[in-house]
Amino acid sequence: MILRTCRLVPVFLLALLAACSGLPTAQDADVMPIVHDGNAHRGMKRAVVVIPGAMASVGMFEPVLDWDLGDGAVLAYRFPGLDGTKLNHRLDIAAAGELIAETMDKLEVEEVYLIGFSTGGPVALEAARRLPRKEVSVALISSAGPFPAGIEASVEGFFDVVGALVRSHGTSMEDAWLENYRTLLYGRKHYVNGDTAKQSKVLAEEQRGQLLTPGPRMTMAHTADLMTWTLPQDPNLAKAKIGVFHGREDTVFPIGPTSRFAVSIPADGMKIYDGQGHILFVTAPTLWDDVRTFFGLKAGPPPGE
Repeated sequence: MILRTCRLVPVFLLALLAACSGLPTAQDADVMPIVHDGNAHRGMKRAVVVIPGAMASVGMFEPVLDWDLGDGAVLAYRFPGLDGTKLNHRLDIAAAGELIAETMDKLEVEEVYLIGFSTGGPVALEAARRLPRKEVSVALISSAGPFPAGIEASVEGFFDVVGALVRSHGTSMEDAWLENYRTLLYGRKHYVNGDTAKQSKVLAEEQRGQLLTPGPRMTMAHTADLMTWTLPQDPNLAKAKIGVFHGREDTVFPIGPTSRFAVSIPADGMKIYDGQGHILFVTAPTLWDDVRTFFGLKAGPPPGE
């Protein structure tokens, strides 16, 4: 049965790619997925552009709104079917990067700070290499890598969900998703650590009734392009300052391939969070300060001021 399942997973991925090819990109569907915090204007000095991952809301970047940007704004790229957008287009990584770069050029921004989480990492890199005349910094958080990273993540993720279903005793799919969420938080090994296992269970229960369980159409729209994405060799990318922020126990995009990808870009620095998994924005309390410090930006005023 397991061997038969192993053969079926690659077939499913091929079907997913074929089915998704009919959906237009944001440009072809006349969708503007980019929104801002109300402070964006032509000629502003700096812009922070946040890009979530597949099945993730831009709300994960809320702490960034507290940064002191001076003459600047926070902009967000929304994925199809989330944060007020319709599921009438697909994520094309290169096209999304191009749209972000065009927006920065139209706003005549001097400094661009790109933050990409998971699948948003490749989008940030595609945008960065299209902004050679600007000062660009990139933070890759739990970032996806080039082919075959997307395919490997899908296969491994399938078996993680099966394992979660077993651990939850098959009581319900919600319980299985919550069990899998625990793996995303701290990795596959954390269950033998009593304190961390207890913490992951508490955090998972806080998500009960709130976890997004996407259907095939949204899954295709968000992830299909990552299956074949590669980062073109582009000298413009060398002009950008790039930092990688990754959990050592990340089960979606493992630390080994990610480290090699960071060297190949090449990244200017890499911070590894021991004992942390894929969802660093939940488990790593210093993450946003680490990113802000890497960018060289100021913290906002203390709460209440």
